[in-house]
Amino acid sequence: MKIAFIMDPLTSVKPQKDTTYHLMLAAAEREHQVFYLDQFDLTVKSGLVFGHITEVAVHNDMEKPFTPGDKVEVDMSEMDVILIRTDPPFDRAYLYTTLILDMLPPTTRVLNRPSGLRNWNEKLAAVLYPDLTPNQIVTQSASIITKFAEGKKRIILKPIDGFAGRGIFFMEPNSPNFDQTVDMMTEGETRRIIAQDFVPRASEGDKRILLLNGEPIGAILRLHPEGKELNNLDAGGSAHPTELTERDLEICRRIGPGLKKEGVFFSGIDILGDMLIEINVTSPTGLQQLCQFSGIAHNHNIIEALEGGK
Repeated sequence: MKIAFIMDPLTSVKPQKDTTYHLMLAAAEREHQVFYLDQFDLTVKSGLVFGHITEVAVHNDMEKPFTPGDKVEVDMSEMDVILIRTDPPFDRAYLYTTLILDMLPPTTRVLNRPSGLRNWNEKLAAVLYPDLTPNQIVTQSASIITKFAEGKKRIILKPIDGFAGRGIFFMEPNSPNFDQTVDMMTEGETRRIIAQDFVPRASEGDKRILLLNGEPIGAILRLHPEGKELNNLDAGGSAHPTELTERDLEICRRIGPGLKKEGVFFSGIDILGDMLIEINVTSPTGLQQLCQFSGIAHNHNIIEALEGGK
């Protein structure tokens, strides 16, 4: 198969932990042609989608993971599969990329499905399952946020379009800079944010569960560094082995059918304590660590699923 990866620049890849690299390596080891392009390498001409793509030889070598070829323009309908792995935020450029990819014929599979990326905002999608998540509100109103915080020891404030733990604040409602922080995050009550109950078990780390076609394949525990509160790996957190509990499986059973219906082929959900916090659909990470801990080549299993047209 011809598999194209829409992703951030190859020079930014950290092969020792990067999920996209791990998928590319599996594709190459299974003797598929692997191509790279940035989302801005897409062009529409007379209703057809073209891409300036680079065929890439992928090596199991942390010092030299890629040998890129020459960049050439091709009709993207020639690809069998296109995997969207551009990192968030899901901004206007990302939105336009999904709209362009929707123009491709059904003979080219685009995963995760562009409409699924648009419909499943990584922060808001979890709000659809209020019985699985901490108590939370979505608003730009300072007064509503203040009222939500009344009587609570701590709350969490986070942007709807945030990623990798960026822009998240752990706040005490009686803090002298509470109002200032709310005003800054809502940009003067013009931008919606999420206010969420603090989950005491956050100190135990959070669990990243990876799902393939809505079914869990395993999980890793992400633990924050000493003196910090964010567990995200990009924020300095570390990965550890863990097991799926019955509560984890219950959460997966609840959201899995919706993910599959929306064409979300590969996703990652975050569990804090026994609460669903986030549903990651743009470029979920943690695959390489899961493979190391479990001894299972899940990256090959994912590519094999593409071979089977699943």
